[in-house]
Amino acid sequence: MGTLLAAILEDYDFWVNFTSNMVSGMLLAIVFGLIVTSVIGGYSERRRAKGQRRKFLEFIERELRRNTTALATALDELPKGNLPFPLFEVSAWKVSVNSSLLDNMDVELVHPILSSYNRIWAANDLYQNLLEAYFERLAKPSEASEKRYLFFRKTLLDRLRDLQPKLTESIEKIETRLKAA
Repeated sequence: MGTLLAAILEDYDFWVNFTSNMVSGMLLAIVFGLIVTSVIGGYSERRRAKGQRRKFLEFIERELRRNTTALATALDELPKGNLPFPLFEVSAWKVSVNSSLLDNMDVELVHPILSSYNRIWAANDLYQNLLEAYFERLAKPSEASEKRYLFFRKTLLDRLRDLQPKLTESIEKIETRLKAA
């Protein structure tokens, strides 16, 4: 047994082959492991980003649908002199602007959404002016306060009529994207 062990230890070619096979096997395992890990990691990252975009679009779509309902109510009530409150929600837009969710979206999808929200923000600002004019008219009735109130109401109604097709287009684009995904 001692001679066999001495023969194995003295066999230079055996140890060179054994060591090189061992090192190459470890290197191959490391390289293969890194490649598989990066491919799987990239795939799971893309899947996670796709899921986030989908949730974001669903969030935006729900808010735009609620705003479409609020728009119909406003177009019905404002000509009668009623002031529905609140006018439009913008929380989904605030979340999307403060995150990187818009970075990976197509321009064809983002543009109608952006256009809708720009008009929503403008309508909310005009609505605030209308409310101020309304309370000013109640506090100090005068011809000037009445004209100011009527001006803001007419301007707001015009902006709301302009908003209606934008909301419809945005919702349609989002629905199309969600069905395709």
